[in-house]
Amino acid sequence: MEQINSRVFTGRTEARLIKIRYDVLPIAMNTTVNITNEDEILITRVDDKSISFEVTRSIVVNPKSLFEITATCYLRRTIGEQFADIPSLKNLDIKEFVSKNLDLTNIAFSNLAYIFASITGSFGGTPLLTPPAPAGNVNIKVKE
Repeated sequence: MEQINSRVFTGRTEARLIKIRYDVLPIAMNTTVNITNEDEILITRVDDKSISFEVTRSIVVNPKSLFEITATCYLRRTIGEQFADIPSLKNLDIKEFVSKNLDLTNIAFSNLAYIFASITGSFGGTPLLTPPAPAGNVNIKVKE
């Protein structure tokens, strides 16, 4: 029996942007801001051989100024046909499995990083570059 890890999933992924919100906010001159990102992975569906996610990244600016941006990407990962003897994903503690295999969501976070850099750089300033993978503080939830 094959072990279940991120390597058994196919290279083909279904990923698409489903929501984005961007607001430019006023900022006073000589204001020092702290910019961080908050990542969330919502596991929306688990089938025998596939997992669906909604991956969200929000950029948090403190004090609240400059801009606000949040985007969500849908992602579906499927186990390759060559791993037919792998047990159903439904039998796993799926939240723990995803937390140990965060690289399953890298394509979604890479897309969000590109989108954020494109949008923030489109106003003539330096683009904001975020990690192309989930940050260490990722919040993982399972849709009820």
